[in-house]
Amino acid sequence: KTQSYTSVEFEFTFTYEDPTSGDDASEKGVLLISGEKYILDIEGQKVICDGKTLWTYIEDAWEVQINTIEEDDESITPSKLLTTYNENYKARIDKEFKEEGVNYKRIELKPEEGKKWVKLDVIVDCDKMEIDKITIHDKNGGQLSYSIDKITPNIEVKDSDFVFNPEDYPDVEIVDMR
Repeated sequence: KTQSYTSVEFEFTFTYEDPTSGDDASEKGVLLISGEKYILDIEGQKVICDGKTLWTYIEDAWEVQINTIEEDDESITPSKLLTTYNENYKARIDKEFKEEGVNYKRIELKPEEGKKWVKLDVIVDCDKMEIDKITIHDKNGGQLSYSIDKITPNIEVKDSDFVFNPEDYPDVEIVDMR
């Protein structure tokens, strides 16, 4: 269903749990995806990608870092996760369950080859046919979770929305790492 959208915006809550250090964090964010392009806005950081170039704006440092997208098997981009999971992961329905009257399926994605993470769990709301939560399990037992709070499909966007415009951030320091 998500792949059928021309664009989609996810409002989410990000949580990180590290059992080795006891560090836990939780933040709200917004992710807008259109094909290979995306904008991720979370807690003082904005990541803009036009599919070729990645701009990471760090609000506290008043700095933007520019990188070229390098295709490697380690990266998990929003677009890749939604479109290439069948190519890069072994997928299986791990569990079907009901919670607060809603039917869910947990799909377990294991990487084909050794990665920085052990597996990804994708929880799907079967009644809405929408992603409800994604959890990435790393090799140290840590978990990165994205709980979807709201999904807005087919938002009108332009290609220029996915390019960092320094005029919108006067006096920003540009660090070009390409």
